[in-house]
Order: sequence, then C-alpha cells, then structure tokens
Amino acid sequence: MNLLLRKINMFKDLSDSSLIKIDEIVEEKLYEKGEDIFFQGEEAKGVFFIKEGKVKIYKSSLDGKEHILHILESGEVFAEVCILNGIPYPASAKAIENSEVYIIENSKLEKLISENGDIAIELIKLMSNRLVMISKQVETIALKDSLGKVSSLIIRMLTEKGQEIKDGSILNIDISRQDMANMVSLTRESFTRTLSKLKDTNIIDINKDEIIIKDIKGLIEYIY
Repeated sequence: MNLLLRKINMFKDLSDSSLIKIDEIVEEKLYEKGEDIFFQGEEAKGVFFIKEGKVKIYKSSLDGKEHILHILESGEVFAEVCILNGIPYPASAKAIENSEVYIIENSKLEKLISENGDIAIELIKLMSNRLVMISKQVETIALKDSLGKVSSLIIRMLTEKGQEIKDGSILNIDISRQDMANMVSLTRESFTRTLSKLKDTNIIDINKDEIIIKDIKGLIEYIY
C-alpha cells in the first residue's frame, strides 16, 4: 500500500513511518462515471485522494447553472478545506470517469496532522497552491472577455497536464465541451464560437479530441 499511497501528490515526500500511519486509517471506494460523490452544503465527513480516475468539483447557482472549479485527476486531493474548520462541503463533487479514491475521515486526519508535522506541512502547501489557483480563476472569470477566458483555459489545461507552452503543443481533450465551458462560466454555444474565432485567426487548430497550438504568442496576447 505504501507505494500506492506515494502516487498521491500530498503523500509522495512523506516518511515511511507517516505513510504507515496513513495506511492504518485510509479507506478505498469506487465511483462509477457520473456518480455523485458529495453535494455542496452536505456535512463534510472526509478528505478524498484520487487513486485512479477523474473528478470534477463544481458549484451550482440557484438557477441551475454549473460552474466547474477544478477537474482533478490521479494523485490529486479534494475536500481538504473542510478538515480544520468543520464547514460543510463548499462545492459538489462528481466522478466524470470510473474512479477509485482513498478517503480519510476528518477526525482521524485531524488527529494525524496534530501528531505529524510533515503531514501538516504538506497540507499547508496544498491549501496554498489551491488558493493561488482559485485567485487566478476568479480574475479570469471577472476581468476577461470570452477570448481571454478560453485562451486562459487552454494554457491552464496544458500546464496542468505538464505540457510545454509553445507552438505545436497538442492539448488532448478528455472532458466534454460543456465541462470546459463551465470552467470559464460561458455557455456551450459561446465557448464553441470562441474556439472557432481562435481557429479562424490561425491561433489554434481543432480536431475532435485535441486542440493544436499554432500561435502561442497570439494566444497569450488574449490573456494579458
């Protein structure tokens, strides 16, 4: 189990002794594609670590519109914000492909953190990085037009997949166009029109499941 736990980003640099303690309290659960993991406002009972699969974290408005905060993949963590302050889940989570996750109850993880400084440090790093990411998302949604929003999303997705930001880079699309639109608070129709504009100006090319970057400087100009 220790080797499997090390594939989780938050756990990869922990000592063997800390991993053994985590192994003693972790549970595993499978979620099928489309299955809800929890809903916004529910009592937060645990923190989730993705072993395999893909999960979207989203908020729903009163009129039913969905805004996606994160698309998370293997190795990533979610619902960590609820550990220390006892708040309900601030957003909803749904598996967007068959997913296997580790779950640690909040009370057990809080006790473990209080007794193991290295785990506490990794949690602080995680929360800090997540805060920076959310700040950038808010800026994109509030201040940019549709071209800026979609250009920012393309760069963000390339970065999250560990790909180089350069001419010729290929972004493999493994989520729906609707989900991509929801990530930048656009309708699907507006998102599709904006992609077409970027293609018409020879900044990107679009195939069924990929976006090819043809003019990275032109793409970045829409962001700043």
